[in-house]
Amino acid sequence: GSDSIILLKVKDSRTPAPSLPFFQAELWIKELTSVYDSRARERWRQIEEQKALALQLQSQRLQEQERSVQELVDLHLRVPLEKEIPVAVGPEGPERTSPGQGDDDFPEITEEMEKEIKSLFRGGNQDEVLSEAFRLTITRKDIQTLNNLNWLNDEIINFYMNLLMERSKDKDLPAVHAFNTFFFTKLKTAGYQAVKRWTKKVDIFSVDLLLVPIHLGVHWCLAVVDFRKKTITYYDSMGGINSEACRILLQYLKQESLDKKRKEFDTNGWALLSKKSQEIPQQMNGSDCGMFACRYAECISKDKPINFTQQHMPYFRKRMAWEILHRKLL
Repeated sequence: GSDSIILLKVKDSRTPAPSLPFFQAELWIKELTSVYDSRARERWRQIEEQKALALQLQSQRLQEQERSVQELVDLHLRVPLEKEIPVAVGPEGPERTSPGQGDDDFPEITEEMEKEIKSLFRGGNQDEVLSEAFRLTITRKDIQTLNNLNWLNDEIINFYMNLLMERSKDKDLPAVHAFNTFFFTKLKTAGYQAVKRWTKKVDIFSVDLLLVPIHLGVHWCLAVVDFRKKTITYYDSMGGINSEACRILLQYLKQESLDKKRKEFDTNGWALLSKKSQEIPQQMNGSDCGMFACRYAECISKDKPINFTQQHMPYFRKRMAWEILHRKLL
């Protein structure tokens, strides 16, 4: 009659041993994750950018409350900012697709064009190629960044900058060279040696304007080198000042001249400028910085006043989608 104890080894149901099918499924998931890893990183980057910009906008608006009520109304709460551009009075509605129809700066988006644009923004194979030029490929996924309040990606901005360069071949317009969106970041982080071969087929000193898209990690801006006026000007749709970017670009001109021309670049008379928020249109949301940078570049590249406002962004998003699809500017 002595008591006996029997020990049973029971598997914890919460941690089953991996079966072969489970192991294979895990491998498949890892493989799938790897395939879409770059897209996931891009999406998370956009989410973080959105958060950062929202906080920045909130901080700016809190600071603005300290200013006079009149100044606040005049400079920051003018939606739709009628004072900056005459907009033709007309019925509001879905058929009114372009502000100030009849104006050369705002060509009408016709019903036929509208249908094309809607088809671009509709769902479909995200990898479908919709436009190709300048050794660049634009997919449906890329075009979707122009829809609603999405953030523009590098592909869209680079394609658009190439369209501006193509248009600048018109003898009545200033000659333009646009650097791609990775240029400034590479120049700033790795120095001149990292980018000196980027212009082996281009004489930047033979053009009138250099357009330099600048991505600050959470924000798109634009810098413009004007050889005619001897200026390097920084354009920020959130009113930022970036003297460092201007200095980096001036230093780049000096190094490029030594490397390609074998002579010193004369900096005498050159001015480094950052446009103040009162001088150029400002975005009123956390989504349109890429659009503003592109629109600054479009106006500047034809020596026209910067004459758009936040209210025009839905129109310009549609227009840019059509222009990229047809590989020509309106």
